[in-house]
Amino acid sequence: MRIGVKEKFSAAHSIPGHEKCGRLHGHNFMVEVEIEGEVKEDGMVMDFYDLKKLLREILSEFDHRILNEIIEVPTSENICVEIFKKLRERSLNVVRVRVYESEDKWAELTA
Repeated sequence: MRIGVKEKFSAAHSIPGHEKCGRLHGHNFMVEVEIEGEVKEDGMVMDFYDLKKLLREILSEFDHRILNEIIEVPTSENICVEIFKKLRERSLNVVRVRVYESEDKWAELTA
């Protein structure tokens, strides 16, 4: 069974060497996370509240920051990879992370 949540964060970044995105600018990012697991006796794979709490903790590291201070080349793809790794480090069976830098542009990593 798969379950998923969405959460937002705001941050600034620049993409080194990129003609347009090489200047510091910001986005309101949206992150979708899906995990997979067995439905436990309580009828849930994981409580949505707990999953959102873990995601918020991870995103708090990025929120209202200059992402270049955290990720060398902070593209949506690399942000997606970092979030995926941090969720896996918390022993979650993550099957998909999607990072939207706008409503029509996104990067996705699947297991």
